[in-house]
Amino acid sequence: MLEKKFADIDKKFENVLNKNKRKLENAQIKPIHDKFLFAQNGITGLIAPPGSGKTFTYLKMAAQQQEPDEKNPFYELVVICSTSGQFDQTVNSFKDIIKKSKLVCIKDTELLDWIKKYQRRVLKYNAINEYINSKFKDPNEEMQRILEKKHFRNKQKEI
Repeated sequence: MLEKKFADIDKKFENVLNKNKRKLENAQIKPIHDKFLFAQNGITGLIAPPGSGKTFTYLKMAAQQQEPDEKNPFYELVVICSTSGQFDQTVNSFKDIIKKSKLVCIKDTELLDWIKKYQRRVLKYNAINEYINSKFKDPNEEMQRILEKKHFRNKQKEI
């Protein structure tokens, strides 16, 4: 089953490659060496020189992912970082295949701030879900911070 899914994805990528031969340079679509991969705190990144296949590799990985986890909408997100903050020709060619993942493009100078904000949103989302699932009992440390920051505790007591 999984092999068939990967074969289907390979076929879709091959069709786009054939259709866009002139637009895409070979350097942009070659597989990337695994020494450029890193992963930490739920974020996987590729750092490599221009034209080494980073975008192509990530798009193919996103296409091969299984169904997104409905419990956590932050599961499927591909962030493309570029100097201009615009999608390049590789992304524009393949983005129609990537339907289950959200593609985001940000400027390379804004990457670290974006990651910090994103991780904060994930923490808040998970804390709120956990609090709701506990039927509003025993908030964890993150939820307690959210409640105090937003003054929800005081408003709750007034009601």
